[in-house]
Amino acid sequence: MANGVEIGDFCVQCHSPVAALTDLVENHTELSAEVINTFPPQVKEGVTCDACHLTTHLPDPTNISIVNHDYETVDFKLYSGDTRYGILDDPIDNDFHNSVYHPGYDKSEFCQNCHNLTVDERNAEITQFEWEGTAFQAMGMECQSCHMPTYAGQATVDGPERDNLHRHFFPGIDEALIDFPGKTEQRQAIEDLLQSAAEINFFDTPPDTITAGIVWNAKLIVSNNTGHNFPSGTTFPRQLWIELIATIGNDTLLASGRLNADGNLLDFYTDPGNELDPQLHMFNTILFNAEGDSGLLVVSIENMVAMTDRTLPVSGSRTVNYSINIPAGIAGELLVSARLRFRSFPPFYLRHLNLESLIGNVNIFDVDILTEMIYVSSS
Repeated sequence: MANGVEIGDFCVQCHSPVAALTDLVENHTELSAEVINTFPPQVKEGVTCDACHLTTHLPDPTNISIVNHDYETVDFKLYSGDTRYGILDDPIDNDFHNSVYHPGYDKSEFCQNCHNLTVDERNAEITQFEWEGTAFQAMGMECQSCHMPTYAGQATVDGPERDNLHRHFFPGIDEALIDFPGKTEQRQAIEDLLQSAAEINFFDTPPDTITAGIVWNAKLIVSNNTGHNFPSGTTFPRQLWIELIATIGNDTLLASGRLNADGNLLDFYTDPGNELDPQLHMFNTILFNAEGDSGLLVVSIENMVAMTDRTLPVSGSRTVNYSINIPAGIAGELLVSARLRFRSFPPFYLRHLNLESLIGNVNIFDVDILTEMIYVSSS
């Protein structure tokens, strides 16, 4: 860049606030695992307890400017003293730090500096903006309501029983791909959250009987139950899709949304001619650059100029159509099985990043399942 500032300056701010605030990373273009291993443990931990519990005021959303080379814009309002802030209005004294109540810790705005990003005012990752003005906001459903659910217990050893403590697994749609404390518990929390995130249904009630020798158009509706778009955040590498299988006995009439031998979907990376899986339906975003190129392998936040958005809107839905060819002379029970599936990364992207060893750690979550049996008459 003209003034020597790299996009990495922006990334480090949220992924390791201590490193950003102390200017520890001097050369982002040469940042490697070997260099990171020389850092103090407070930096290597990434988002530490203090990154949140030193916050004294609600931050602003983040807008970076590619045009002006302005990347160091994440708003941290931290007070680096011996006081930690939280939601308890009657904290118990301890020997490690002072504890003070702060009303902002139950507000969605608390999260928006790292979870709401625009690039030269263009929407990139706008979870906060998606939530604002919705029925969820009107009902008092904050980010913390779902991603830090409350439980009853003790905040400290020998402390009083409380009924308003928050879990810190932060379930969303990303999970740790390497060993991580509480990884199993986090994965279960993510699965539990996703199973209520969206649902699939037939748009019209299927008929009891279909006559062979026709093309039956099955219309599905996918509805979003979350307080923001689904998926949200960095929606361009995420994959939310429908797997639909239609069979009669041992005959498969349609199979869409299956994975190939490399574990990839037959989207435009693997199936550019849209020939192998022409009825694939995915719900994500695709970035475009000024040259008209698109997709993860050539376009990223720093060179995007436009975005197509096929995510599920807040309190909304999308409809999709499947054409199922019913051959003449066939008869029996037509089984239609549909799964709404999600994963945080496609294998081709991890291979592109030289992280092939992590592919097996990416879980596919089944958000919802739909089955229907329809009788097919030969005449």
